Amino acid sequence: MRTFPIVNLLRAAATVSSLTLLSRITGLARDMLISRIFGATAATDAFNVAFRLPNLLRRLFAEGAFQQAFVPMLADARSQGGEAGMRHLVDHVASALLWLPVTTSTPRPPWPMNSVNSACSSFAVKR
Repeated sequence: MRTFPIVNLLRAAATVSSLTLLSRITGLARDMLISRIFGATAATDAFNVAFRLPNLLRRLFAEGAFQQAFVPMLADARSQGGEAGMRHLVDHVASALLWLPVTTSTPRPPWPMNSVNSACSSFAVKR
């Protein structure tokens, strides 16, 4: 018979909660420092816009939103098509993740930033 270690759920929840609180506090300190140094200028707006797209990608891939959607699809592809079906799905998803940013940003470079930052549309690059 297999035995499983006892997981202290309260301790794990407290650890995650305290680290999340620490992350929020350091984020607040970062925002206060940026606004103290730069103020409400176009440079601050440019800084915030420049990090909006990378932060979105971090939320999607690093924080689990993509995994929560992809892992069940991968398990379903493996159960229905075996290793070949799983490889087929992974190849298609990897291709889409590679080519989507390339095709949306190469023909017209200002487009991704203009779509992400609609607040500064009056300052957008006009073609």
